[in-house]
Order: sequence, then structure tokens, then C-alpha cells
Amino acid sequence: MNKIKISGFVILSFVLVYIALGIGQAWINPFFPASAMEQTILWELRIPRLLIAFAVGGLLALAGSWFQVLLGNPLAEPYVLGVAGSAASGAILMLMMAAGSVWLMSAGAFAGALVGIVIVMAFVHLGTGRLLLAGVVLAAFWGAFITLLLALMPEHDISVAFAWMMGDLSDSDIPVAVLLIVWVIALVYGLFLSRSLDALLLGEKHATMLGVDVPKLRRVLLLLASFVTAIAVTAAGTIGFVGLVIPHLMRLVFGSLHRMVLPASAIGGGLLLMLADAASRSVIAPAELPVGVLTAMIGVPLFLWLLLKKT
Repeated sequence: MNKIKISGFVILSFVLVYIALGIGQAWINPFFPASAMEQTILWELRIPRLLIAFAVGGLLALAGSWFQVLLGNPLAEPYVLGVAGSAASGAILMLMMAAGSVWLMSAGAFAGALVGIVIVMAFVHLGTGRLLLAGVVLAAFWGAFITLLLALMPEHDISVAFAWMMGDLSDSDIPVAVLLIVWVIALVYGLFLSRSLDALLLGEKHATMLGVDVPKLRRVLLLLASFVTAIAVTAAGTIGFVGLVIPHLMRLVFGSLHRMVLPASAIGGGLLLMLADAASRSVIAPAELPVGVLTAMIGVPLFLWLLLKKT
């Protein structure tokens, strides 16, 4: 049965990549561009952006799957511990200080995310309940801090800040190759931990009986998931629902074993963000919708369907 599911998933992936490459302000056949202009648009604009969306979406889905195991909570997602809020705070603070420099804004986002990771790591030894509570409180604090910064920000920078906060794949300052390398390393390392993750799903006592060093595994998962989230947020701003919905969907399709869930999530998250980005470029072309809006509009009904499916 798994072979059939995997084959169907591979075929669906190719179909979705074909659609994501083709749609835009004008349809372009990815296999047979009609002109040199279409070929240039395809190779210089659409393919690099598709690869950014694939890597960012995959990283968010991987982080979501790790956070759900780490916290033992199916509602956990990459932003639950406030790392995205600290990244947004750093980005907006740098935007104010650097007079609209998008590059420095990305640097500020990464620095802010690292600050958030350091703060969250201080609570990892308290257990999952207190860690989750600390994350909720920290997310609330960062939300209040962002509101304060926006209130103090010059009007001409507010639109830039809002565009970044709603997700923006048009101008990533992290090279595509770097994002793809991080995607590969994160997936490979996740697969290396897959047996320990399966054991942790059974509970801390069972995992310990199976020889898993649970405190060490929690520290590694928190650091890995938070760092991956930091990379994704720095590259594309805050994009919701990918890290929440995709791991649920992949577990529903392929079961709970992480040797299947993690690769499927890494690919599925990339596919979802690719489609959302393609739609964001097409719905009101030549203008663009924020890609975070599209992921929410796709993610909410999909997640509600998953909930109904499990009842």
C-alpha cells in the first residue's frame, strides 16, 4: 500500500511543479517555452522563486513536525515558541534604523530569531508543559513589541514591514543554493533522529526504556527546529499554516513513522508553498497577494477537513 501511496505522491508532485511553473501573469509551458522571452522568464524568474518557495515550505513543515513531537501537541507549529515574533521584531527594528534597507531587514530578522532561540533554550529543561507556556508568553510579548514598533515607525516603512510580515518570496536575501543545502541537511539529520522521534511519540517513559536520552533529544530538537524556522523566516517572512497542516496531512497519508513523515513533509510543505506563491502571483496579476494570506486560505479548510477526517 505504501508503494502505491509513494508512487501517487511522486506523480502528484511532478504535476504540481508543472502547474506552479506554468501559471503566472501569463501561462508558460515549462517544457516548451514559446519564445526567448518566455524562456528568460521561466529560468531567471519563476524557477529560482519556485526553488525558494520549495525550500522555505519544506523547512517550515520539517520544523512543524519536530515541534509537534517535542511538545507532544498536535497543534504545535514553527512559530509556537515565539521565534517568528523575535525575528519579526528584529526585522522591523532594523528597518527603522536602516531607513528601509531590505538586506539589513533580513539580517535583523536572523539576529532577532537567534535572540528568540537563546531565550527559549533557557526554558527547555523545565519540561514540555512549561516550555509551551513560556513560548506562548514570549509570543505575546513579541507581538506587543511589534505593535509598539509599528506605532513608532514612519508611515512610508509600514507597508514594507507589513508585506514582510505576511510573507514575501519576491526578494530573498538568502541564496537559493544555501536554502536548498539547509533543506537537505535538515532532512538528513531528521532521518537520523527518526527512530528516537518514533520512540518519543510513545511518551518519555517508553522512550527512556528504549534507550533514548530524552533531555538531550529535546534540546537537539528545540535547537534544530528553531534554527530551521529562523532560516525560513529570514528568507521569506512569517508564513503560517504550512508547518501546522502538512505534518498532519502526511501522518494521515503515510502513518506515524518519521522515516516516512519527514521526507513527505519536507516535499509536501514545499509543494504547498509553491502553489500558494504561484496563486499569489496570478490572482490579481500584475499585482501580488501576500503569500501568507494564500497559505492561510488553503491551510484553514484543509486543517478543518483533517479534523473531520479523524472524528
